[in-house]
Amino acid sequence: MATLKDVAALAGVSMSTAGAAMRGEDIVKAATKEKVLAAARELGYSANLSARFLKKGSTGAIAVMVPDILHPYYTNLVSAVCDAAGKHGLRTVIQQTGYSSTTESDVLKQINATLCDGLILNVNNVDDRHLRGMLGNHPTVLLNYPAAEPLFDTVRGAAASGASTAFGYLCGRGYRHACVVGGRAFDRNDPDTSGRNDGIRYVMEAMQSNGLGGDGDFTECNWSVAGGIEAAHALCAAGDDGTRAVDRYDVFYCMNDLVAYGLIRGLHDEGVRVPDDVAVFGHDGIFGSGVMSPPFTVPTLTTVGIDYEDTATKAVNMLIDQIKHPGRARTPRIETARSRLIIGESA
Repeated sequence: MATLKDVAALAGVSMSTAGAAMRGEDIVKAATKEKVLAAARELGYSANLSARFLKKGSTGAIAVMVPDILHPYYTNLVSAVCDAAGKHGLRTVIQQTGYSSTTESDVLKQINATLCDGLILNVNNVDDRHLRGMLGNHPTVLLNYPAAEPLFDTVRGAAASGASTAFGYLCGRGYRHACVVGGRAFDRNDPDTSGRNDGIRYVMEAMQSNGLGGDGDFTECNWSVAGGIEAAHALCAAGDDGTRAVDRYDVFYCMNDLVAYGLIRGLHDEGVRVPDDVAVFGHDGIFGSGVMSPPFTVPTLTTVGIDYEDTATKAVNMLIDQIKHPGRARTPRIETARSRLIIGESA
């Protein structure tokens, strides 16, 4: 196996120069760096990163794990974590897990076996006790984990305050009867490790406290654009008595923005105009910017936007504190990210 000494000899430079060139340091002239890299390629040499990291005691990298990097919510989240970590000179390794407990566990084992200083995890199907057994005291921060007393530092979304803001706004706008799209009957015994159960509970409670609906005012659907379209078609279908569910409501609160965009499209297909006939409200702010959602949809979406930057900053700061003070005993901290009302044209 080729060594750095072999690379240096082939390139005709000292070992220190070869090492600096392999690390990409600016002190090495471009021509010399290219000679060293060419020699490394010819010999099939790659730097022993493990030895280097062990010598330094840190890797300068953290890992962030999310279910689906193509979902706009997680895309925003990962981008914000990369930005927040970069401000501290940290690189970010991104891992996608899907939504199965087996995949999450497998990826966690791989991440923990590789060299990274800390983990930021958005897990859906692995509880924190299992995580503790897998990760031990490795610096870790959880995102949106619903346990009342989590075993790790946790940053939660502003589900309760966001729902309160949303229905306070809708009540103030004069809407009278709401339907929660993507909601379901709340069951306190439902072991929903994804946290959706808590989110739905906050929304239903906010709707009831503002006098906009009751326990039966929801329609279930997948939390996707396709789910929103299907929900719209179902709401507009005539029942046995000839009536349509859509006609009972003047506003539809959607559990995420994707559902809202799908619902608007599906209602349009059925000849129901938004906001002229009914209003639609979203949740997540996946395309939000400034105080208005972007103008590429008609109508633009009114929603509660999650502050992704605030979420990422809090998570990275807690993780860095753990990395810098590995032996410090502390009670796991819980922080709540900010949210904001984004007023568009749909409600």
